[in-house]
Amino acid sequence: MSLLVPSIVDTCRFLSDPNLDGRYPGGEGHEIAKRYLRDMLEHLDFMPLFGGSWFQAVIDRSKKVGENVAGIWPGRCGRSLLLAAHYDHFKGIPGADDNAAALSILIETCRSLRQWAGDHDLILCFFDLEEPPYFQTDIMGSVYFAEHCPLNLETLDCAVILDLCGHDVAITGCEDALFALGAEYSHDLVQAVQSVKSEAVSVLMFKNERIGDMSDHHVFRLRGKPFLFLSCGWWKHYHQPTDTFDRLNLKKMQGIAEWMVRVVHNLDGRIVRMNPVHDFGRIEAESLKRLTGGELPLVLDGSIAEVMRQLYR
Repeated sequence: MSLLVPSIVDTCRFLSDPNLDGRYPGGEGHEIAKRYLRDMLEHLDFMPLFGGSWFQAVIDRSKKVGENVAGIWPGRCGRSLLLAAHYDHFKGIPGADDNAAALSILIETCRSLRQWAGDHDLILCFFDLEEPPYFQTDIMGSVYFAEHCPLNLETLDCAVILDLCGHDVAITGCEDALFALGAEYSHDLVQAVQSVKSEAVSVLMFKNERIGDMSDHHVFRLRGKPFLFLSCGWWKHYHQPTDTFDRLNLKKMQGIAEWMVRVVHNLDGRIVRMNPVHDFGRIEAESLKRLTGGELPLVLDGSIAEVMRQLYR
């Protein structure tokens, strides 16, 4: 019998505990977090993804510099969906929003999806080495994963990447916003996002180019794989010692997890095609209108760019 999986609150509180000292690579807290995430995969009845191991060593010039952690629930169709977030951070910074919140949301999502009987294989991966100086290098955890993937990436139908998903958006009346980027590359992803409603979060779609590859979706975009990048954007506690558990919106995090469950079910059994959405500007315009609460601006692209600059400094 599987052990009980901690609540989203307990998981996030543990992973952002100041005693872990930021989960920085090479530190004791990083090792504790890594083992905790491995335990969560076991408790959720995942199978190790890397042969008989939960860990994928990231090797730089013959030296192990980090480890990705991942498990798989087998499906029936020979294709896969990937849910992922990074777990590393900086020494001395609790990293509650970056990225304990996203890790907790994914674990909570999979707790609700237990006894998986889907068509797709479902993969839950916790990437290492996302933060500088590893960001967008060959040893960034997600890049290394794609370059040394135990799966055939041709069968990956979507990578859903979470980062900075625990805070309120700093726009009055839109605190519950969650940004979804990447759907502009696929009508199937637009449909998947639009068809899943939530009372807890307001999901707004924008083009990834509005902010660029700011997280682990980077390698999947470069490889032409369908992806969704989910985030609440920048906030004043980003990469600061003040990024602490008490500043998170736990109700919003729970709402994101519940929305994620429905998105996974929506994507399951679907072959996601890469076919750019040529009228995506209309979708962005509606998202901008909801975000600002006003009439559509005359210069749409410039207005979106300005809002995105404020939210992703």
